[in-house]
Amino acid sequence: MVKFDKKLLTTRLKTVGPIGRMLFAWSCAERLFPLYESFCEKTRRGRLNYLRSTLDHLWELALSEQTGHREPFLDDYESLIPGEDDKWTPLNPLAENAVAAVAYACQCQLDGKSESAVWAGVQSYEAVDYLAHTLEGIDFNAPQAEAMILSKDFVQAEIERQLRDLAELQTAARAGGGIAHVGESFRERAKSEGMTLEKERK
Repeated sequence: MVKFDKKLLTTRLKTVGPIGRMLFAWSCAERLFPLYESFCEKTRRGRLNYLRSTLDHLWELALSEQTGHREPFLDDYESLIPGEDDKWTPLNPLAENAVAAVAYACQCQLDGKSESAVWAGVQSYEAVDYLAHTLEGIDFNAPQAEAMILSKDFVQAEIERQLRDLAELQTAARAGGGIAHVGESFRERAKSEGMTLEKERK
């Protein structure tokens, strides 16, 4: 059983360069997009098209190996997050994770730092952690709660996906010749895996 390890992610992300870090962050954010889509459909709130277009633009920047852009999303992403005055639904925290992951991905595009990419990964892990809590009724304060959450297949799947992405990015980085060539496969795979995660939520 694999644990989520921020320190390990940070260390390994430092070895893949800015484009690799972008692709890692984009993949984490992409897997969460269907959860925000469900939030918008259920609540009739949110800005789904804005989140989608921002993600699409980020992928295009990564595929063309462009870095250092400040996305407008960084200035107004909070408007997409359900607030305290909004009606509560079980999807609200997941919507926040999805939006925050895109915001961290935008920050990674701007500064290229490992920490920005790591925090996108944190959002993905927090989303599956929350799903384990809500779907399985696991009390965070119960003895062995962490072990019970980690034992869930979909929690392990997200951790392993992040480690797999890192391994592939490290292999590409060692091979030389640029890393953006793996970007298209990362994008399509993350979209597919996002749909899998949404099915698990249901």
